[in-house]
Amino acid sequence: MNGFPSLTEEEAASYLWPAFTLDEASLHEFRSRILAFYELHGRRFIWRETTDPYRILLSEVMLQQTQTSRVLPKYELFLTLWPTFADLAAGSLDALLYHWKGLGYNRRALNLRKSAKMTEAWGWTIPDDPALIATLPGVGKATAAALLAFCYQKKSIYLETNIRRVLLTCFFPHQEAVKDRQLEELLGLLAEGVTDMKSWYYALMDYGVLLKQLLPNANVRSAHYTKQSAFENSNRQIRGQLIHLLSDTGAKEKDHIIALLSSFDEERIHACLQQLQNEGFVQEQEGVYRIAKD
Repeated sequence: MNGFPSLTEEEAASYLWPAFTLDEASLHEFRSRILAFYELHGRRFIWRETTDPYRILLSEVMLQQTQTSRVLPKYELFLTLWPTFADLAAGSLDALLYHWKGLGYNRRALNLRKSAKMTEAWGWTIPDDPALIATLPGVGKATAAALLAFCYQKKSIYLETNIRRVLLTCFFPHQEAVKDRQLEELLGLLAEGVTDMKSWYYALMDYGVLLKQLLPNANVRSAHYTKQSAFENSNRQIRGQLIHLLSDTGAKEKDHIIALLSSFDEERIHACLQQLQNEGFVQEQEGVYRIAKD
């Protein structure tokens, strides 16, 4: 199967289990089945072979809303260009955005660089302090939990898309509008019987990938589910094209930019340029726009 070449369709279907309950015996059975699945069919990625906070943060940021097949070559490239927080902090935003092309959501790249600069105060690493981790730009609950679990084996509550799918499928198969608070409480109960948090969360994620291939999307039953807006002809598309234009081919006057992006409304281009300036992506001087310099 796609993503799990060792599994036939019949074998994959054998991993569709009856619903579990919250009693300890059922929780124990669920843990055992998930870990047994991972032992036999777990995926292997280079970011799973490290506990280095830089490499973990880089992978988590890149993997947000992006398929692993697109992330892997970029991840390897970034480690070649910027192998440490110090290297990334010293690099230019222009180069970062140029090499980020293809991953989308450019704000992730900007926040990653800001985070790298902040780690200088901690000796170019990220400590196992949730309060300090929470100060990193763009690092929300899930990324913070990943850092704590994958770098330091902390019993953090890591709830991301694939894990949410697993919990909804296995413990709330018929319930609508399930709140994340309920799933986080369940993760806490499950964590009580786990010794290797890193492998545990990787196992949950991989089982979630399998369920995505086998069943309709359970995440639509989350109380927090929202359908992603269309990318085509969106302001997100305009912003992305502006960043790629300026990072690929250098500074441009506004009229030149508008001519190159003539398929979009001029007022929307103006508005997106202003947003990018406000957010620190772009600088303007005497009518010329360029990727921001330190």
